[in-house]
Amino acid sequence: MKQSSKAALISGLGFPGLGQMLVLKRTVRGLVFMLPALAVFGWLMYGVWKATAVLMDQALSGALPPDPILIAQRLTKASIMPGTSTAGWILLACWIASIVDALLTRDKS
Repeated sequence: MKQSSKAALISGLGFPGLGQMLVLKRTVRGLVFMLPALAVFGWLMYGVWKATAVLMDQALSGALPPDPILIAQRLTKASIMPGTSTAGWILLACWIASIVDALLTRDKS
């Protein structure tokens, strides 16, 4: 398997930029994909944590009955945080760009 294919696989299955850093030994290029992806991933996880905390508070106070269907409906309705859809698209773009970049990188002969 070519190095570029291995890097694309690691970036695709692992995290954006990881293949560039570990397989291709291109740390700066890997960081170009990894840092924005980490920031966006952190933002999304913060939003999930915040929405979960609100639902947990409601459940513990008795305002939200322990009905899984109702909880799922509330999660679906809840806008976790503003900009989460944009953040998701940025994360997806980092992931795809990382894979494409790894595939287009020429292997050293």
